[in-house]
Amino acid sequence: MLSDFWRKFNYRIEPWGNDYEPPIQIDDDISLSESDIDPGVETEEWDCFVSPQPRSLPRHLVFTDGCRRIDAPLVGGDGNGVCYGVFGTIAVGAVVVDRSIPQAKCTQIAVRRVLGFGGEQEAQLTRIPCPLGSKTELVYEPVKPSKGNTPDVRGLIVQNAMLAQEEDLIAQQVADRADTLVIRDGRLSYHSPHFILGYVKTMHKSYLSEKYAALLWRLSPAERSPIFLIKEKNRPRFSWYLKLGDCHSSQRSYQALHGIIRLEISSDIPLETVQEIANQTTHLIPQYASHPSRDPRAPQNLIPVGALEKELGRQMGDPTLIKRRVQNFLASFNINS
Repeated sequence: MLSDFWRKFNYRIEPWGNDYEPPIQIDDDISLSESDIDPGVETEEWDCFVSPQPRSLPRHLVFTDGCRRIDAPLVGGDGNGVCYGVFGTIAVGAVVVDRSIPQAKCTQIAVRRVLGFGGEQEAQLTRIPCPLGSKTELVYEPVKPSKGNTPDVRGLIVQNAMLAQEEDLIAQQVADRADTLVIRDGRLSYHSPHFILGYVKTMHKSYLSEKYAALLWRLSPAERSPIFLIKEKNRPRFSWYLKLGDCHSSQRSYQALHGIIRLEISSDIPLETVQEIANQTTHLIPQYASHPSRDPRAPQNLIPVGALEKELGRQMGDPTLIKRRVQNFLASFNINS
């Protein structure tokens, strides 16, 4: 029985907090990654490279994103062993832009609540009943347990559930629409469909040696770097940097890099096709750059993505109320939450 499970393992809630990542983490970005990089796939002449104009532009743009939240981080166990777990909420969705109208709308938003544990502990479907005045119960679906068993496993469980849900959404967008460029907020996963752009707005590490990285400081808005190849094991991909716009704040010491993002796409795509897509991004993506008066992560956090994040957050529900309901649920089993 479900009640036996919760009494046996005596899980309780631990504190948790999240913040936005900064757009650039200079210390990490200075050091080269261990990936094998080929900077010469498009040209060796980075110093005199000029971003070409695209030959054509897609009618539709689709921006996809996912949000995840730890509703309640858990710690407990049977006997002397300790096991970490998590109640989490994930949400994914897309913003479809029809450039011929122009029109944009949020679509295919899906919200799930998940429950998972480390240490290969299997979770059980858990229904948290409605309190007085509430209309819906909280249904937490079990997800695959993790072999790891540290506090960090809680974030990984929720993250992996969100990424899997987002992959399903992306595959559907690719299948349903022609003449479309699909842009995923974040790096490509191992299972991303081929014609998907990964949009990386935080620079955790440099993929380029100083000889090639010097160009990034000289890029003007709507200009890109040459394409380079990241030969990462099991996930080789083409990539390039793009300057969205000028920095709006004189207080930022990394102004020249602040408006730069990195894009990536599967290396299974012919280079000529990738070049055309890269050229399209110089014309299209800067149009959707955000402004710091509306988004503290401007200009990297694109306007459609920011709007989607707000809608996903709204549909995920109030985190304080949900955590309180989880606490009351655990307390009903005489568990100190």
